Amino acid sequence: MPARILVARPDHLGDVLLTLPAAAALRAALPGTSLALLVSTSIADTTRRCPDVDETLTVPFPALGTVFPTQDWDEIAHTHAQAMRDRFDIAVLARPDDPWSGSLVDLAEIPIRIGYAVPGMERFLTHSIQLHEKHHAAVQTLRLMEKAARCLGIGVAGQHALNAAVLSRAPVPFVPAEDEEALVHGILAEVPSAGRRPVVFQPGSGWPLKNWAPQRWGRLGIEIRRRYGLTPLVPGGPGEDLLVHAIVGASEASCYGLPGRLSVGALAALYRRASLVIGIDSGPLHLAAMVGTPVVGLYGPLPVEQWRPWSSSEKHRLIRVSLPCSPCDCIFDPPCGIPLNPPCMDGITVDAVLAAASELL
Repeated sequence: MPARILVARPDHLGDVLLTLPAAAALRAALPGTSLALLVSTSIADTTRRCPDVDETLTVPFPALGTVFPTQDWDEIAHTHAQAMRDRFDIAVLARPDDPWSGSLVDLAEIPIRIGYAVPGMERFLTHSIQLHEKHHAAVQTLRLMEKAARCLGIGVAGQHALNAAVLSRAPVPFVPAEDEEALVHGILAEVPSAGRRPVVFQPGSGWPLKNWAPQRWGRLGIEIRRRYGLTPLVPGGPGEDLLVHAIVGASEASCYGLPGRLSVGALAALYRRASLVIGIDSGPLHLAAMVGTPVVGLYGPLPVEQWRPWSSSEKHRLIRVSLPCSPCDCIFDPPCGIPLNPPCMDGITVDAVLAAASELL
């Protein structure tokens, strides 16, 4: 009987995206296998656009960082565990510290439960592996899937194929809806100076510490327009309207803002048409790389070894400043004590970004 696999990743957009290559490769290694992803409600729209994912399950997980368990978690867990019971043969917990998913798959009595050997997690697991934090996030997930492959009886040749599929860094299938494609087509008609293959800026990251100053984005937009005759497009997610407006203002109207206009699917449709996406280390930057678009990534507090775009080296360039304190791997309380425009981001120059962009444009 084909295996029924559940992969749990209640996490941010980028973390979920970096889980997909290995999860999809495991599904491909077992013909007839079904793959379900368990994610936070806010991410469900993303995974439902991936044809490699057969089903998306959502649970009202508490906010990341919430101390486990919350007062009402037992009721939530029992309700959702009941719905999952007898539906899956194996569960893979792709987030290292995730007692929420751990308790769910344990209560659901999924026979094989695989995750990382970190404090507080092993009581939920039947199999665990060591967490190697310095490995790229996609490679960490690959190690979990290798363990799952062995549990499901995939031989050495199949495991090699699994590795090769992930490490090829091939684009991940992602299918926007027809109305999202139409929206992007309309935007490009609305802004003819953006060109048929626009340059897209992705300035938001969800973490202020990782952001680059709007004035820098503005100057970058001026230079892109002057050098290449293209008007950069600037999308903005929830809560980023002011950031987008500030960038457009600083660019002397060399950029065109799209605050709040694009869903994740529409972003993917725009990225696929783009000649280049320039952005902060963020979920949207990972989305651009994973649909095959060249990207320039601006990296500050987080290590590039773990969070670089999952694409071939020919298709991305990374900009970071060499400082004794960088990367600090801290986005809440950095050791420098500077919560906005820390030296690791403030030190990134417009000229450095332009140089990287010129290699890809």
